Amino acid sequence: MKRLHLSLLLCLSFVLLTGFQARGSDLADILEQKGIITEEEAREAREDKAKEKTFKLLEKIEKIDFKGDLRLRHDTQWRDEGDDKYDRNRERLRLRFGFDTKITDTTKVGVRLVSGSGYQNTTNQSFDEHARGKQIFIDRAYASWQPADFFKITGGKHKNPLFTTPLVWDPDVNPEGVSESLNFNITDSISIFSNLGQWFIEELKIKDSDRDPTLLVFQLGTQIKPSKKIKFELAGTYYDFKNLDELEWDKDGALDETDTFLGYNNKYGQQMIFDNDKKLLNEFKCWELAAKVNIKDVLPVPFSIFGNYIINVGADIDELMEKGVDPGDSDPADLAAYGGDDRDTGWLVGLSVGNKKKKGDWYAKYHYQVLEDYAFPAVFVDSDFHGGGTNNKGHYIHGRYFLADNIQARATGFFTERDDERKDEKKDEDRVQLDIVINF
Repeated sequence: MKRLHLSLLLCLSFVLLTGFQARGSDLADILEQKGIITEEEAREAREDKAKEKTFKLLEKIEKIDFKGDLRLRHDTQWRDEGDDKYDRNRERLRLRFGFDTKITDTTKVGVRLVSGSGYQNTTNQSFDEHARGKQIFIDRAYASWQPADFFKITGGKHKNPLFTTPLVWDPDVNPEGVSESLNFNITDSISIFSNLGQWFIEELKIKDSDRDPTLLVFQLGTQIKPSKKIKFELAGTYYDFKNLDELEWDKDGALDETDTFLGYNNKYGQQMIFDNDKKLLNEFKCWELAAKVNIKDVLPVPFSIFGNYIINVGADIDELMEKGVDPGDSDPADLAAYGGDDRDTGWLVGLSVGNKKKKGDWYAKYHYQVLEDYAFPAVFVDSDFHGGGTNNKGHYIHGRYFLADNIQARATGFFTERDDERKDEKKDEDRVQLDIVINF
């Protein structure tokens, strides 16, 4: 092998001195043709090179963790709006496919593509439009750096790192920006954790403005394991939506539609409130408390109890009225109908029971929730509960059975109604979803 290395060096020198350019030729063949190495040595060199490339390729592939799932759904809604009744049946799919890979011992990169229509809180795609092709979107694209077991920083479009419940965040929402996570073990049974987020809401395309709307998140929590059978988790979170007053409704401005930020339930849930200068008046400075208890080896299957509460201390309907509401974009009479009630809180309680790991496992989950109009921005909350948005309350029931390790049959029911009818007409909605989910 020393002779081979020397021969390669001599050949490289020869090429540099004579200006010879080997395009599309194998270096071992050139050395053999020049009589620098023998035919056997050339063959060994080609085999070693092929093995090296193969090993490098296999090493890279082994570091890549591919994941995907396909969900086929039948979705039925029964809705009552005043004297009108509305039934809707849809066949839908959700496709997700992605990977993550460690590029160094401390750095990971991940990508996930999904079906859907581009909304941040849903990845469903309905069977319609004469079997037209369906769109694919970038759902996640991130890099994370974890120099120590207790600290990780993630940037890009990434999974929501917060300890929370479906009351506040739809699980399809993947925030954009930077997140930091810390976790410290105080004792063998007690740990504390913190999640921080600097997430982007909107980029303003307005001259003379450098105050883009952003969300700053601060979460502090603890995990306590008094025994091997019980785990208790508790976290408090503060959400500071900054610079929302820079969002201006204008056909050529940051918001070309009055429901761009707060979601598609603008009028009959959480209303966009603008002043006479078309500046957004809604404010969201929200405190959340979430808790969960997991218990195993007491019943034949594990079970948990969970809940959370949220309040938006920035909501003040009287102050909105005083600042001046533009009748052309938001109706002052709707706000006045609340009689000064800020509609700023929400809460959820629920339980789950069962396993969800392998063939034959079953799992069930139930919760009841109330979410007032201005407790949290409607654009981020569950898109299925009461048709999406806020100003709702009701029951969620879910069950699944594992037909195989990677195939599940699921059924979900939503039995919901308008929480407060003073601002608009009554709206009740029941919804049933039947799913087959295949993981690959």
